[in-house]
Amino acid sequence: MSHPSQDTDGRPTRVRYLLLTVATANAFLLYLDRICMGAVVQATSFQQEMGLNKEQTGDVLASFFFAYALGQTPAGWLADRFGPRRMLTCYILLWSLCTAATGFATGLWSLLAARIACGLAEAGAYPASGLLITRWFPFLHRARANGVVAFGGRVGNSLALWLTASAIARFGSWRPVLWIYGAFGVLLAAATYTVFRDHPDSHPWSNEAERRLIRLGSPAESRPRLGSPWKSLFRHRGLWFFNLGAVGLNIGWAFLITWLPAYLVEVRHLDRVTASRYVSIALAFSLSGMLLGGWWCDVLTRRYGQRWGRRLPFLLGSAVCIAAYLLCPWLKDPVLVAVACGVVAFASDSLGPAVWAVGQDIGGRHVAATMAWSNMWGNFGASAVAKIIPMVLASPLHYADWREVFWLCAGGFALLGLCALLVDATRSIETVTPAESL
Repeated sequence: MSHPSQDTDGRPTRVRYLLLTVATANAFLLYLDRICMGAVVQATSFQQEMGLNKEQTGDVLASFFFAYALGQTPAGWLADRFGPRRMLTCYILLWSLCTAATGFATGLWSLLAARIACGLAEAGAYPASGLLITRWFPFLHRARANGVVAFGGRVGNSLALWLTASAIARFGSWRPVLWIYGAFGVLLAAATYTVFRDHPDSHPWSNEAERRLIRLGSPAESRPRLGSPWKSLFRHRGLWFFNLGAVGLNIGWAFLITWLPAYLVEVRHLDRVTASRYVSIALAFSLSGMLLGGWWCDVLTRRYGQRWGRRLPFLLGSAVCIAAYLLCPWLKDPVLVAVACGVVAFASDSLGPAVWAVGQDIGGRHVAATMAWSNMWGNFGASAVAKIIPMVLASPLHYADWREVFWLCAGGFALLGLCALLVDATRSIETVTPAESL
């Protein structure tokens, strides 16, 4: 007897969309468990129980992101080696247990241990999801699928603080909230293992028509080798430019979530509540950017081919971000500044699906490791903003309107656009000749 989702009249089944739905839910949980600590450390119950000072609180928050960056490449390699189904299930289960364990913490060191472990466990989630999409979606539909999953992450990012603060207020304590998040993750890990398969050929709910559709227009894929991808990753000259561009992208984007509130308070003289509301409005623009960016990348690839179809989103998106940032110091109304930053959020997040797509194209048989390698460098770029901007503001050339900060952010996107011109998505890490490598 066939499964209810199995179509018997020869039309393609749509199992890939079921996988995409679960992957999007995973991305939502990924960001929920990542960002929730921003609300937890502000809770009265947490501060009374833990008694941490600001520096220690900052260490707890920063520990996750540092571990997340360092864990990227090994976690991506594990997904290539053992398959996205098995490893995604493990990653979700581990980070959910770590989130729940955070709710049992008794002091600084137990908090640090739980958050570091959570960061390491979350590191492989997006690379493994990218590998899954590579195997389950036709080549000309990959960017849209990437955009849907990334959209789930952005929704989690947007709602995490509000959901967590509301739940803490309801329960009167921060601990039960983390236990509930952990329990939800265990259920989602079970759903992932049930629904996912590493290849369409091995899924009992998918028919041959769907498998043919998935293979349409895609390069022939061979099963991953057992060997290590590190030599190929280091040799690929275009991938180094792509990594450098990822650093520039995150330098330009991270300002929105780190220093934009301070700018609105110190330069535009808004109160903190109003400044936070303006930042939230600006970041809301990013949600539609993720969805539109996937469609846009696929359209450009279909029309201009893989090489320029992958480059153009970066060139056009970077140009929009540069113009919006350079305009900010000249705008008199803080509302217009928020709108300009909203344009940056929209344009920069519209590049997310293209970032995934290029990593998938270059990765060959090592998609997850390649995406993780680039994501690691991008995260280092985002973390650098927290240190670079205070140095800029403390320099003798500092302007009262922070124009040099906006120049820095615009420069990050200029670096991204320049690097995009030097990346050829048709050259995977396995096809580059010694003459083309570093």
